[in-house]
Amino acid sequence: MSEPVPAQLTKRACRSGFAVLIISALAALAVIVLAPPASGLASGPPSHREQVRFMWAMAGQESGWDYHARNATSGAFGKYQIMPFNWPAWASQYLGDATADQTPWNQERVAYGKIRDLYGWLGSWKRVAYWWLTGRTERRERQWSSYSRGYVSNIMRLRHEAPRDAGALPARTSSRSAPGDWRRSAGTQRLRLSVAGRTWPRRGAVHDGQLLRVRSVSDSHGGRRWVRVVTRDGRLGWLPQLDTLPAVRPAAAQRWGDVSQRGGLLLPDRQLVRPRPR
Repeated sequence: MSEPVPAQLTKRACRSGFAVLIISALAALAVIVLAPPASGLASGPPSHREQVRFMWAMAGQESGWDYHARNATSGAFGKYQIMPFNWPAWASQYLGDATADQTPWNQERVAYGKIRDLYGWLGSWKRVAYWWLTGRTERRERQWSSYSRGYVSNIMRLRHEAPRDAGALPARTSSRSAPGDWRRSAGTQRLRLSVAGRTWPRRGAVHDGQLLRVRSVSDSHGGRRWVRVVTRDGRLGWLPQLDTLPAVRPAAAQRWGDVSQRGGLLLPDRQLVRPRPR
């Protein structure tokens, strides 16, 4: 018969065993925390080169790399087809100015910041592209629609074709409209007789997509920027800058001839890009 183990030794052995268990658990936790992420997830921020290649591909899918493309159905605008209700919040976050104009320079800075944050959150370029199209975070590609899968596939294919200068930025211009600029109405609205004043009593309607030319600008009302515009038929009035969008100068300025009549509205050919879901 073996001799009984002293109580003190038994307690010491239990304490030692418990310590071993604690150490083992901590080691296992460290492995979980420090282990590389699962396949397909980001292990850190993307390189600048990697990101601009993806952005070039996405812009090709969204707009054909056109800074002035506008979707007449959803109102999405610019090279990256940013939705109108997203622009003020994103411009505030990445430019520090919710009223910033959607100039080419500003489009690039806002898209770069937002896409970088999305990659850090979602973990892969495929999921970033899927979110940009749908606003959803579904991980399982088999749950995506066939349209979504085709959209993402096109972007991933284009990414390998990005030119060396894919990250080149356009000229930096002011976020303020200036006399002589061409604008386009971002919705159906009415001209105002003065800054934040009364609307035109008659014939003051400006249709969605209509070309306008800036005569003067004002920041005199609560920090909101206003532009005094002239319409194609010679009407003058004021509109908030955010209710208009940058536009290219018509090929025949005297006739404002790069627009075509469709359904009674003045819609440019460049608006005819693929529909975006809301």
